Parts: sequence; C-alpha cells; structure tokens
Amino acid sequence: MYIKNFISNLINVLMVLVNYKSELDKYMELKVKDVPSIKKEDLPNEFSEKAFKTIDDFIKKTVELNYECVIYFDYITGEILKCAFGELDKVSLKFENNEFRGHFVASIHNHPFNVFSPPSARNFGIFLRDFEDYELISSYKELWILKSKYTDEKLMLELNVASIELFKSAWEQANKISENIKMVEFICEKLYGIFLLKYINDKNINGIQLTKKEY
Repeated sequence: MYIKNFISNLINVLMVLVNYKSELDKYMELKVKDVPSIKKEDLPNEFSEKAFKTIDDFIKKTVELNYECVIYFDYITGEILKCAFGELDKVSLKFENNEFRGHFVASIHNHPFNVFSPPSARNFGIFLRDFEDYELISSYKELWILKSKYTDEKLMLELNVASIELFKSAWEQANKISENIKMVEFICEKLYGIFLLKYINDKNINGIQLTKKEY
C-alpha cells in the first residue's frame, strides 16, 4: 500500500511539473499585436538593437492587457532575465542577491489603458535597486524612460511625495478647465506628465533623467 501511494503521489507531482508554465513561458506565449511602437532612436544610446527588439515586442505584446506585466532584461544583449504578472495597477518581484551580476539591467512594465501613462508614486523603487539602470513604462500611446545610475533612498521618498502632490495639482487645474470627467482625466494626465518631467529633470542630477517618447 505504501509503494502504491508513493507511486501515485510521484505521478501527481510529475504531472504538475509537466504542465507547469513559468511566468516567462506565459509571457513568451503572448501574441505580438500590430500596433504603433517606438523607434530605435527613441532609446538611450546604450541600448542595443537586440534590446530594442525586446522592448518593441513587450509594447506590442502588452498593449491590450488589463493588468500589469514586468520584465527585467539586459539592455546590451536583449536577454529577458526575469518576468512577472500582476494586477490592474501594480506588479512586483523579489530578487536574490547578485542574481543579475554581469548584466546591464533595465526593466519595462506596462500601464493598462485605464491607468495613467506617466510614472506614479509606486514607480520610483529603482532608486533602491543598485543593479537596475533604467525603468521603462509603456502605455497604449507612449513610453516613459526613467534613468537612475545610482541608488538614493532620500530621492525616492522625495519623489513619492512630490508625484502625489503634482498629481493633485494637475487634477485641480484640470477640473478648472472642464467639467466633463473624461476630459478632466485627459487634461490631468497631460499636465501631470509635464509637471513630473520638469520636476525630475530640473534637478540636473547627473545620471538621473526622465524622458517621454510618443508612438
């Protein structure tokens, strides 16, 4: 009886392993859509043609998703290093010490259609990750590129607070311009993006920059 139960349990485990698909497997199965995307010259000069292909595919794979997805990749080789799927407005990953050693690391995650395109207060964790040089955010119409060549917890906390206040200001101004909620959201998104670009880039901190590229 013991042997019979052991064999039965072993078969069940093997079936689970055979049918198991990693997050990366699931990502690779997403279809590439025929939609507008970036050009190679929209990316930092450090990014290779292979990295451009990785980013272009990500934009075209995730443009219609109603949840967030993130990949970490090498911006020299284009290799996808890690992947995760999340929820409507957030996605997260845990990292092992030195797991990206020897790689030039960037990440890209999508903002679904019902989520504003620019970085939110949640999108400044890159300032705590010493292995990550670029964080890219793609939406249905534009790509945001946040460059951070070093860690700075104080700056991350500052940007968390500032982004919330900038959004509030954009929302208040948008409500003064229109009473139509869709128009208010449209104006707010535009203003918030402008405010955030100015706030970060006006600091003139070497190695830190925010860029927007429209498709």
